[in-house]
Amino acid sequence: MDETREDAASERAELHFLAALVDELMRKLHRAGVLDQAQLNDIEAEVAKRIGSAPRAW
Repeated sequence: MDETREDAASERAELHFLAALVDELMRKLHRAGVLDQAQLNDIEAEVAKRIGSAPRAW
């Protein structure tokens, strides 16, 4: 069995879990009135810039 392939799948699953967790946290902060839509968009833009992807709109 290729350990590298297994490690990559495990890491990918962990990243998907963390991304979903952060997404849910941001949604709850928005619903609770802690962050407004502009602040969520700012966070998204900064993260997208750091990882080199296009930001999602909140």
